[in-house]
Parts: sequence; C-alpha cells; structure tokens
Amino acid sequence: MPEEVELKKPRKRGRKSLEEQKKITGLMNRDAFTLALSDIERDSLVSSSKVADILVSAMSQAYLEWAYPGLFKEKDNLDPAKQLIKCKVVFSDDISSFKIYDTKIVTEEDDIVDDAYQVSLEDAKEINPDAKLGDIINIPFDVTQLNKSYVRRVKQLFQAKLKEASKQAITSVYSNQIGDLIYGKVINIERGEKNHVTYELSFGKANGFLHAKQLIPGDKFALGENVLVYLINVSDKSNPPSLAITRSSEKFVIKLFERAVPELADGTIEIKGIVREAGKRTKIFVSSNVPHVDPVGTCIGPESSRSKTVLNQLNNEKVDILKYHSNKALQILEAMKPAQLIGLTCLDDFFDPNVHFEEIEKDRGYEYPAVTAVVSTGNSGVAIGTGGVNVRLASKLTMCNISVKTADEAIKEKLKYMLTPDIEREANKLEGVSEAPAVTEVSEEVKDIETQAEEEAPFLEPITEFDKSSETVQKSDETMNVVEDVKADEKPVADETSAEQKPNPTSTTSEIKTQSQEIEHVEIKNKPKISLKELEQAMSQKKGPAETRSYKKHRRDEEKEETTSLAKNVQAMPIYTQEELEEIKAQELEDEENDYDYDDELEEYDSDSYYDEDNGK
Repeated sequence: MPEEVELKKPRKRGRKSLEEQKKITGLMNRDAFTLALSDIERDSLVSSSKVADILVSAMSQAYLEWAYPGLFKEKDNLDPAKQLIKCKVVFSDDISSFKIYDTKIVTEEDDIVDDAYQVSLEDAKEINPDAKLGDIINIPFDVTQLNKSYVRRVKQLFQAKLKEASKQAITSVYSNQIGDLIYGKVINIERGEKNHVTYELSFGKANGFLHAKQLIPGDKFALGENVLVYLINVSDKSNPPSLAITRSSEKFVIKLFERAVPELADGTIEIKGIVREAGKRTKIFVSSNVPHVDPVGTCIGPESSRSKTVLNQLNNEKVDILKYHSNKALQILEAMKPAQLIGLTCLDDFFDPNVHFEEIEKDRGYEYPAVTAVVSTGNSGVAIGTGGVNVRLASKLTMCNISVKTADEAIKEKLKYMLTPDIEREANKLEGVSEAPAVTEVSEEVKDIETQAEEEAPFLEPITEFDKSSETVQKSDETMNVVEDVKADEKPVADETSAEQKPNPTSTTSEIKTQSQEIEHVEIKNKPKISLKELEQAMSQKKGPAETRSYKKHRRDEEKEETTSLAKNVQAMPIYTQEELEEIKAQELEDEENDYDYDDELEEYDSDSYYDEDNGK
C-alpha cells in the first residue's frame, strides 16, 4: 500500500504578524499625532489643547467601560461606586507614548469594600513606599491587555465629544456677532411652491437659510454670490450650527445706516423709531444729541451719498428720514411726509405739558388715539400712499390711528381741525421755542442797511443838485429836435471816475466832505438822454450824395456852434476831460480839411446863381 502522505493545512500568511502589529503597546507616532491635532483645530475651531483634553477623556471613559462593562455601559445603573471608580491617562512629555493608571484610595485591608477603587496599605507600599492610609495612589495598568473594541470605543467617544465641542466653539464665535451684519455665500438655491425661493448661505463653519419672508421683494442671487444679511440668532440644535438670518427686518436697515453714518455709531445722532414694510417703504425718526447738528441732513449726506449707500442694499426701497419731535402733533405732521397736511384733528393731550406719551405708550393696554389728517383736494393719494403704505407706516411710527380726508370732505362733514401753522405755533410754545431771535436778527440787518445809507449819503447830495440842471438841459428845444429818438447806451465817464474816488465807509465825515469837494466830475444819478459824442454820430448819421457835401459842411458848422454854446451853458455837466475835448477838436479840424479840398472842385455848383442860370436856359 502506498504510504499515506500528510496534507499540510495552508498557512494564513500574515495573520499573526498583522495581529502583532495591531497590538496596543502604548507607543505613539508623535509627528502624525501633532499633524492630526492641527488639522482638527482648523476644521472644528477647537484649540489643540482642547482636542488633547477630549482625547484623554475619551480614552479614560473607554477604559472604564472596558474594565467594568456591567457598571459603565449601562446608563441606568445608579450604583454609587460608579462615581468612585476612576482612572488616569497620561501622555509623555514628547507625546511619544501614553500610560493608563487605576486611581485608588489606600485603605485598611479589613475596611476594603470594593477593590475597584480601594487598595490595601501593603499593596500600595509596593508601588510607593511612602504611601499612607487615605492617600490616592495611581496603579499602572498593562495597556497590552487592551483590544480592538477599546480602540473603536475611543474613536466613537472622541468624535462625539469633538463634535459637541466644535458646535460650542462655532456657536460662541457667531454668538458674538448676533445683531450685526455678516456676509454669507450662496451654496444652494431651492424653488418651492408659488415660485418661492430659498437660499442656503454658508458662513464658514455654519450655514443659514433665507426664506421668502426673510428676503426683500426683488432679491435675486446666484450661486457663489456673497450676500449681506442681519444675524438674528444662532441655533445649536443642528450640527454644524444653523444661523437665523434676515434682510427684511427693521434692524437690517438700522445697521446699514450705522455703517454709512458714523454719527449714528458714536451716539451723536439717535434713531428714535423705525417702521418698515420690506420692498415698499421705511420711515425713520432721528434726533440729534448735539446742538447745531442736523440729524436728517447728516443721515442723507452730501449729495445723498450716505442714503444712496443704504438704498443700494434695499433694492431702491423708499426710505423717509424724518426729524423727531417730542410733541405728538408735530410727530404726525412729520410722519405723514412726503404729504403736506393742511391741518389735523388734535387731542387736548397733544398740547398738555403734563402728558408724556413716551411713557404712556409702553403700557400694554395703550390704545391708539384716532386722528384725522386733512390734505388739499387731489393730494390724498400721496398721503395714503400705494396700497395705504404711507398712512399705515405713519400710524405705526406715531402710535396713532391716522385717517386721511381732503379739505372738501372735511367741509362737508363739518370736521373741526387745527391748521398746520397753528399746530406748529402751539407746539413751539409748549417746547419753549421763541421767534424773538429771528426778529432781532432782521432788525440788526435793517440797522446795518440804514448805517450804510447814511455813510453813502454825502455822495448823493451833488447828484440831487445836478438833476435839476439836467432837466433844464433836456427841455432845450434845439437839443430835443436833434436827438429826438436817440437813447444813451454807454455809461458816462464820470460814473467810473467817481466810483474810483469813492472813499472808505470807515473814514470820518469830515474826510468824506473834503474828498467830495475835490472831485472834478459829479456822478450822474439819472443818465442824460445823449452825450456830445452821440450828438456827432446822430448829425453825421445820414449822408447824401457828393453834390450836397458842401451844404452839409456849412450846416454842421452851425450845429457845432449851437452845441458848443449849449455845452457852455451847462457847466455842471463836464462829460469829457480837457484832453478828450482837444482830441475831438483836432479830429474835427482834420475832417474839415479833407471835406474842404473835395468841395473846392464843386464850388461853382454851390452858388444860387448857377441854378438861376440853369433855370434861365
């Protein structure tokens, strides 16, 4: 019979060596562990020291569950020993290894109740010779006895504890930003019923959702677009935490103005009230805490630069920036803008200094008083607004139930109301505002004008005297015949001369009189109808043919003599200086010589006998 051959069982390659490799020895890869800590810190916002504490806590809890499964794995176990049994996990200084210790109390051997947390004095001295009764001693544990289940449990506990710590860290980071504006990136867009769109925004370690109610009508965003929102709250119910955000709240508008107007952030200007219907209209009451600072103008900015910055984020939503008044009637007049009210039905309490509406309105049972705003016929649409938004927001802002009626409707219903000027007057009296300063300023201006007139009076005296002589000159028949329809277009030279010689108003009256006597040319108050130069132009305006040149020459000589005599009579009107008169005379002599040479050739035609002979022929 053939020999039986023993068949060898196939060897499972690497099984033993693999188990040996996975055996827990207490040694660690320091570089890999350090790198893992930094990665976890970056992703979870948990510090590396906190991550190390979480790992130690997970290893300790996993060891107790491994060593005492019936005690620690059962959550409902209320054994008091559960609070006494403890262990300790210690890493080496260079993070190259770790050790686990059982923490026990040194007790007399006869008094030991549970060796899980108690140890006899003899056993304790084997570990620490200096041990005494009542001391807490750490007994080393052989970590090689641990198995895979321990490692899996450490991993589970570590991830759970790290996730909770990360959620708390993220919540604390964003909790500090509650009530501020933050930017989020659109990572998802969901379209629901009735074309309602929901945007999911990522804020780094947390996400938030913008539903239809949190959006401004007209908001449209694309994937990857950064969106500015107002952070309402942080919810730690989800992981990662969820942020409650909005763009339709009044607080969103307030924060936008605080970013655009530094005076709001530092307290110079204060927002006393705000109401809003997102996408339609917003009304804001602002007041100044510093005198001489206009709250409305400051919020609007130069060339509306500040308000435009806010409107760009609101899709050009209408924003009314209104000045706050403590008087309720003035509040209504201001809140109804842009409508201009003719009058208002006012309660007696509106002008009672003992009634403070700011305190009364805080009561829960406060009822809005009914008020009727009267506008001019045809302007009710502005007062009511599109869909009633203007009067509705004004009612909320002033906490009054405002209704609008036209002047014709008020007359028909015999409505008794107070006119706007009367309301402002009564409110100013109540607030102690007086119009006296304005009157004082006007009177001072009038005094300045009268003083200036008195200082300039010396220059007007010679003008009055000259007016009479000028009227005498204008009544001359000869002058009127020559310059019948001619008007003076140029200002006389005397005006410029007198203007240059006008003295300083601060000089004394005696100096002014001395200077006025030395002036050669008198300033003309009423311009003469014509000057000498214009007389010459008028006389030479119409030129006839060459045959009549000599005739016009003699006539021009006669008129020149008449004008000269006229100028001599009017000695109070020196229009030209002596040098200018000599230049004019020289120019006239030159013209005469030229005309005379030309007319000599036609001398024979210039006599009456020539024409008689011609007629006789």
